[in-house]
Amino acid sequence: MTTPIQILVIGSGFGGAVAARRLAEAGCEVVMLERGPWRDTVPNRSIGLTDLAPLPQGSRAFTHGLRSVRSHLFRQQLLLNRRGFVEAYHGDGIKVVCSSNVGGGSHIYAGMLARPSSPGYWDGHHPHISEASMDGYYAEIANQLGARTATEKDEIPNRIDQTNHDGKLSSAGLANPMLGFLLPRQPGAPVKITDAHGVDRWECDYKNNSVLGSPSGAKTTLDFAMVWPAMKQGLKVHDLCEATSIRKLDAKDTDGARYEVHYRDHRDRTSHTLRAKHVILAAGCLNTVSLLFKSRDQDHGLQGMPRLGLNFGTNGGYFALWRENASCDLSLGLPLSGPFRSEQSTSQSAQVLRAAIQGIDEMRLPGRVKRWLRHNAFIVALGKDNNNGSMVVKRGRLSIHYDKTASPVYREIDQEVRTIERITGTRIHAPRAPITVQPLGGACLGASSDDGVVGANGEVFDNPGLYVADAAALPASPGRPPSLTIAVWAANVADRLLAALQQQSSNNPFKDQKAR
Repeated sequence: MTTPIQILVIGSGFGGAVAARRLAEAGCEVVMLERGPWRDTVPNRSIGLTDLAPLPQGSRAFTHGLRSVRSHLFRQQLLLNRRGFVEAYHGDGIKVVCSSNVGGGSHIYAGMLARPSSPGYWDGHHPHISEASMDGYYAEIANQLGARTATEKDEIPNRIDQTNHDGKLSSAGLANPMLGFLLPRQPGAPVKITDAHGVDRWECDYKNNSVLGSPSGAKTTLDFAMVWPAMKQGLKVHDLCEATSIRKLDAKDTDGARYEVHYRDHRDRTSHTLRAKHVILAAGCLNTVSLLFKSRDQDHGLQGMPRLGLNFGTNGGYFALWRENASCDLSLGLPLSGPFRSEQSTSQSAQVLRAAIQGIDEMRLPGRVKRWLRHNAFIVALGKDNNNGSMVVKRGRLSIHYDKTASPVYREIDQEVRTIERITGTRIHAPRAPITVQPLGGACLGASSDDGVVGANGEVFDNPGLYVADAAALPASPGRPPSLTIAVWAANVADRLLAALQQQSSNNPFKDQKAR
């Protein structure tokens, strides 16, 4: 029988990457499973990685854009390209887009890092978790990602104060989020730099660092910012390997393993098994919750979790085409500009931003179409919804039910969008059901199994040694870009696990010595 892994991390997004780095740097033995591939970018080439999958830009959008499709209407996912960039999910009242890469959602996010809209976000969910106990993590994570707020001296194109429809739109009084971008030291003259971990990156040229990835590395993604530093400390990464089931082992197992994880290697389409003492589940909200359901109900490998699948939320996700017909080239700048409001805004919690259409030069489209794209944009919005959705897996079919009318933030967004249309004389075209790239909940933090799925240390109730470190565990919608909140939660999970291992090691100096 092979020696079990000390810690197995499933997923490499803001939950998995942050947890894995902290644990590896503390001397733990950590192995990571990630269903997606490494992406072909300047940073990843610079550190000698091979077998890189292209970003879905230009003609690659058709060959590597869509990984898979899932729906509540059919049983199993339709896998189109194992190296594809995103998975699309069609649910009852909601549409969700998830990414699939080493680095997780950091390739598809817009580089905005912000604290939750509520100052007491972490209070009241568990007696051992509070806003005060989590506060120190925010600055630490932002520093690791090299994030900072932008100023006028950065001369970022198409800021809202420059493209405000003659003063009808404004960002006055709204918090300026931190940006996970390598902004040029000399505006207009980006240069290549090599960071402390030996990674090459280009400063931002404000042309092509969109939600379809950042080829130059100007946008800070987790593959080179978190996963690579952890690999230098011993982390082993198995990309294109998708966890399919988790089984809790009998307590009489003498090798110390507590879980057996089955996974699919998408390279050769073979199935394998790993045994681990601790398993940190961070596969992204939909995949984390799906894996817990399948492992409990279909494979009977886990138990308990009566609240599994409840309190699903969208963080007020809204996405629409904005026909601005601007006189300037809106594709230049950052992926998102804002937040902003109309001069007649009455919104209390909704946040509205413009999403640039970038990478147009690489698109194989008629010149007339490219010109049209340059002068129009998308509009996105978010805010604190009521987490009133639910998720369930039956006979292999993932079903999400969500009613946006139960969350007042959507009425705020709709009113704000209509006001923007009216005062600017533009048109905004939105689908009837919300589209979110920020799904969360379903395995939420709680004080016990009566009101949650995981406790203060991220450990799943009734399943010791199994942890949830991603957006599935968030107790409520943060109402702002959730990446930093997820990272803070993952850091908390990792640090509490380290403390437990150190306590265990001090009680038994011959056990888990690598965690010292």
